[in-house]
Formats: sequence, structure tokens, C-alpha cells
Amino acid sequence: MSKTVRIPLPEPIASHGGPIAEIVLRQPTYDEYVSCGGEPYSIGESEDGALFTIEKPEVIWAYAQACMVTPKDPLLLSQLGPGNWTVAREVRKAVMGFFRAPAAASAPSETSPTTSSSSSTSPSTPSAG
Repeated sequence: MSKTVRIPLPEPIASHGGPIAEIVLRQPTYDEYVSCGGEPYSIGESEDGALFTIEKPEVIWAYAQACMVTPKDPLLLSQLGPGNWTVAREVRKAVMGFFRAPAAASAPSETSPTTSSSSSTSPSTPSAG
């Protein structure tokens, strides 16, 4: 089962099937990955070596349209009108979230502090001051 994200709308929008109170997006498929343009971002590097994300708005929008479960017709979102940028931001965040690795904090650590029971080959001696 693929992951879905629900985004509540500030006001329901009208559709032939009745009012729609939320946008539901599902995780993209392999075919959509290929047809929508791959990653919705690129990674850049600053002169000092810091990495940063460069979003690709056209790819994000292609995924939003391809992966929208509700409403069935993305054009219904035009009813939101001006000033509802929060919904657009949430759609963008949802699409980007499908491509981000889970937070490192939620993953189990692959390394952990251990103590060695083996003896050292070189004895430790305090240095003379």
C-alpha cells in the first residue's frame, strides 16, 4: 500500500460529486517518476561546500497532478482563489516529502558505543609533565 498525505482545505470546494474538504495525494509510482521528470529537486553546492536543495516547480506540479487522489480533477483547486497559498505550500511539501529519506533520528543507529575486552598491544603510561 502506498503512502498518502491528506491536506485539509480552508473551505470545501464544490464538485459534481459533492463538496471536497481535503486534498489527498498518494506516493508516485515508478512510471510517474519517469514521466514526471525524476527528482523534484536538484542538489547544489556553495563555494564553501555547503549543500542546498534547488526545487523544480514544474516537476513538483507534475507529481501533484499525477498523484492527486482527491479531487479527481486538479482544476477544481482553482476554486480556492487568491490568497490560499498555504494549500499550495502544503501540496509542495507533501510531494517533496515523498522523496526525502526518513529522518535520521527515527532510524536505528548502525554504530553504538562499545567497550573492548581485548587488551591493547601498547601499554598506556602517563606522560611526565
